[in-house]
Amino acid sequence: MNYMLSLSILDPLYQVFGLLMRFMYGWLQNYGLVIIVVNLAIKAILMPVNMRMSKNMARQLFLQDDINEIKRVYADDPQRAQAAQMDLMKQHNISMTGGCLPQLLQFLVLIAIWRPIQRPLYYIAGVAQENLQQIAQLLVDKGSLAENALKTVGNSDVGVLAALRSNGEALAQSVENGWIQLSQVLDLKFLGMDLGVTPSFLPAKLFGPEKSTYLPLFILVVVMMVTMILQLQISRKAMPQPGRTKEEKARDASNPAKHDQVQEQSQTMMKSMNFVMPAMMIWMAFTLPAAMALFWLTSNIMGIIQSLLSYQYYAKPARELVEARKADKQVRRRRKNTSEQ
Repeated sequence: MNYMLSLSILDPLYQVFGLLMRFMYGWLQNYGLVIIVVNLAIKAILMPVNMRMSKNMARQLFLQDDINEIKRVYADDPQRAQAAQMDLMKQHNISMTGGCLPQLLQFLVLIAIWRPIQRPLYYIAGVAQENLQQIAQLLVDKGSLAENALKTVGNSDVGVLAALRSNGEALAQSVENGWIQLSQVLDLKFLGMDLGVTPSFLPAKLFGPEKSTYLPLFILVVVMMVTMILQLQISRKAMPQPGRTKEEKARDASNPAKHDQVQEQSQTMMKSMNFVMPAMMIWMAFTLPAAMALFWLTSNIMGIIQSLLSYQYYAKPARELVEARKADKQVRRRRKNTSEQ
């Protein structure tokens, strides 16, 4: 009960995503496609923010020489150096902390969708909590559900849905009592996989009598993890972080007080998010219904496509401009040295 109360403040957010998924299910009549389409819609909405972040990163890379010059001029005055960098960024419409916004939005979407996936009967099908308790009690009485399900039905009703679909008598009685309608009994199957089952890495389940259920789900998680690693590698190339010169690294090592605090905090936050999100993704894949793994797989594929677009339209041109700028400086330096000789 305390667990439910602690999450009640976020219930409106869960309800919005549940209604969206309910509408999609009524249209598509396929739970897996609902997960995919909802994810595509979310990515489309967030794409302008993500592309703006890529553009900011590319601009910041192009301005790195100017940033290094500011640090050199104000080497003994870190506050003035930081203020000058901020002014330079504002002149070019670059946000120093904008790179974290897409990650935070993605985390918010994750929070919003995991509850409807865990409780599809309540949030997606729209079955009242009181009715779910009645159905769970009926299934327990008929031996189709363990008694502890009565305590956990408020946190997860996937088991109730599975038991209801496998017990025609209980389903008919529930419909007759007005606890649920046939249209609310969702089908969680997709491409032969039961997306309501939680994946497992235990050999007894992967290669035992239930392998037809658990082995495809384990493969789904593995593919999800592969696409996650691929996305991280591509995104690092597509959105390079401005580096520091050898002189700056040596100075920072000798005097930590002169670190570029704004840039370092931004990069530290980005690195921590890049670690936290994959770790959370893997943990959720083996603790939540397989629909979550499908959601992440779709998200990873869309992230790969977006990273490739970001590289093509922002990072690659910025690198070419930086290289051209360096080449031009070298040419002018050579000409100057030649004229002096």
